[in-house]
Amino acid sequence: MVRSLSLERRSLSAQVADTLRELIISNTYAQGDQLKQDEVAKRLGVSHIPVRAAFQQLEAEGLITNVPYKGAVVTRLSEAEIEEYFDIRATLEVDLLKRAIPNIGADVVARARKIAEKMDNAPPSRWGEYNWKLHEELYAPANRPITLEFVRKIHDNLDRYVRIQLALADKNRERAHEEHYRLIELCGARSKEAPRLLFQHISRVRDDLLNHLKEHPSK
Repeated sequence: MVRSLSLERRSLSAQVADTLRELIISNTYAQGDQLKQDEVAKRLGVSHIPVRAAFQQLEAEGLITNVPYKGAVVTRLSEAEIEEYFDIRATLEVDLLKRAIPNIGADVVARARKIAEKMDNAPPSRWGEYNWKLHEELYAPANRPITLEFVRKIHDNLDRYVRIQLALADKNRERAHEEHYRLIELCGARSKEAPRLLFQHISRVRDDLLNHLKEHPSK
């Protein structure tokens, strides 16, 4: 009985963490915003217990920072931190793709294409979700679950910034879609060009975003 109740509490905490994660990624809670347990609990219609646990989970993921005398705030990444995150992404994701390519079959390619098609017509609020699903589909055959989970957390931390980059100009989104389809095609052919394209894909987003942030430091 006690064990069952414990599982229910953890499940509710996970739901609260998922909801807060999306609110942060979508910039509903913007970087630097203070998160008060009372307000969040009231907004989500839950008690403080799952909110407190969710805060701990999101702090471990890097989305929330505990600031002395202020409490939990949405993490604000500096330009240097954003650049480093993208560099880590490039290193880990290229390695994952190299390991995955020998195991990528027609089923993986078909699922990846369906995700890319959904992303084509998705609103900005869904870009990050579909973008991660697409990359995850291509990396999963590497059979490196720990690395994949670490990369997912980085994607979550960068998602709000990637949305900014995609929204800067229509050409950015169009280029991203073209590169996704090309990447899927190369993976289906098990081509050694796929990791090179992936590195360029990640690097271009990083460079566009950093240039924008330097030109608009207050945003």
